[in-house]
Amino acid sequence: MSSSAKHLVVIIDLNPFYWSDKVSSSATLNFKQYLKIIIQFCNAYVAFDINHRLTIIGCSNNETCFLYPDPTNESLIVPTVTQTNLFEQLFVIDRIVENNVKEFMQNVLPSQTSTGSMITMAVTQALCYINRLIRDAVPGEKTSYRILIIQTTPDTSKQYMNFMNAVFTSEKTNVPIDGCILNNDSSLLQQACDLTSGIYLRVPDPNGLLQYLLWLYLTDKDVRKMLALPTKVAVDYRPACFCHHKLIDTGYVCSVCLSIYCDNAATCTTCRSASDVNSSSMSTASGTNDVSRRQLR
Repeated sequence: MSSSAKHLVVIIDLNPFYWSDKVSSSATLNFKQYLKIIIQFCNAYVAFDINHRLTIIGCSNNETCFLYPDPTNESLIVPTVTQTNLFEQLFVIDRIVENNVKEFMQNVLPSQTSTGSMITMAVTQALCYINRLIRDAVPGEKTSYRILIIQTTPDTSKQYMNFMNAVFTSEKTNVPIDGCILNNDSSLLQQACDLTSGIYLRVPDPNGLLQYLLWLYLTDKDVRKMLALPTKVAVDYRPACFCHHKLIDTGYVCSVCLSIYCDNAATCTTCRSASDVNSSSMSTASGTNDVSRRQLR
């Protein structure tokens, strides 16, 4: 008899930069409450259905780490939840995550904190882990996978190319990416959610984080068709240039490898091809072949 399971990989932004800024502004939601809310959501997800599987990955400005299942277990096998051991597993999740977060945060030095977190590395790690689970799956077992990113820090344009490659991989493997951000809107996270049919939300009030998580991210995409979801906002699809990693509206595109630059260069740094400013192959979005600078959409 085949079984159908649903596996959620939660990526938690643990960069202390956001929380140090909030402490100075007397914010009501602190890091301890933030972590407690996420654990409560994860417990609710596991308790919602015994066929639900859970993995939690933490990321900061300089590293990522599996928080659950226990990273000391090299196989990273998610424990099977049954009706008889449900409450025991919820207690295990609380204990393992809290202990691993404490150990993880000890490796983050205040002098090394920055505004950006290694979200890209965490997503890549999640996709590799999902790929391994798919490869090692028992014949006849059907499992759907989903990634939820809970982000607090702003985007870093240097991660644009690697992040988009991870998003395209997620789209190809049919793994939706959901995004929940407590800071200003994230154009990268918006693109990831839009391309993979996930849900993006900028939380208007961090104190209501648990309610928003339970409302939007507890169920999979099949059940969401019956829910009243937030209105989709316009997605910022501006790319980042390869030279300065800045988001740009208009730029130069290499006709060989399609690398994007904000300024014209004599040689493409990606494929080493010589560029030709007057080349007719470099056209504007409207189709006019008289300039090499084109509108990017």
